[in-house]
Amino acid sequence: MATTIRTRNGFVIVITLIISIMLMLVPLPDYARFFRPEWVVMTLIYWAMALPHRVSIGVAWFTGFIMDITMGGVLGVMAFSYALAIYLIARFHLQLRQYPLWQQALTIFSVVLLVEFVDVVATRATLHWESWMPVLTSTLLWPVMYAILRKIRRTFQVT
Repeated sequence: MATTIRTRNGFVIVITLIISIMLMLVPLPDYARFFRPEWVVMTLIYWAMALPHRVSIGVAWFTGFIMDITMGGVLGVMAFSYALAIYLIARFHLQLRQYPLWQQALTIFSVVLLVEFVDVVATRATLHWESWMPVLTSTLLWPVMYAILRKIRRTFQVT
């Protein structure tokens, strides 16, 4: 007998992605703009780990495409980097879910670093110390982001 997965409250996933996109668009002062965490990547990673049957490479690519348009970057760069990041998360989601939060944060470090690296290579920008700041802030904020999104998932019973 085939097993079916019942899905519920998918709008919550969409709303969290929209909020994370809006957080990326909030203007910051010049001294703080380099410290902006990768809200969208962290949100995609959480949902890909928690519900890989709902959020996978296609959702990541589409979200990255929306980010490319919204941020005015080179079309397809964020789409590719988000899809690549979520491919890696989806490939190892069962292992990642078993890790304690500090080890997951190290994974976040690696994945966000990959996203930043793809952006630097694709746009032929030079790698400066500012490129490391979103990686570090995303890593440090991962436990908080994880707790918030897990609470949202459990409150709205997203499956």
